[in-house]
Amino acid sequence: MDVVYIVAESGTPYSRAFSTYQAAVAAVKEKHADLLAEGNECNSVDEPEGENYTYLYIEKGIHIYIYRLPVMRS
Repeated sequence: MDVVYIVAESGTPYSRAFSTYQAAVAAVKEKHADLLAEGNECNSVDEPEGENYTYLYIEKGIHIYIYRLPVMRS
């Protein structure tokens, strides 16, 4: 089964979908590179992929979910 990954940041989806979990995480890391470089030990962006979704935490007020959705082909 094919899947697609959708990133939602604080309830707002990114403007594109991703074909792999790693690509979705890379987009999150790229967008928040400055905050991640500060070395906030509370952030968690290297989480293993969850079955249906994965929660990533950048800092207070920035909550990210990466959803794994099946792609239906006819």
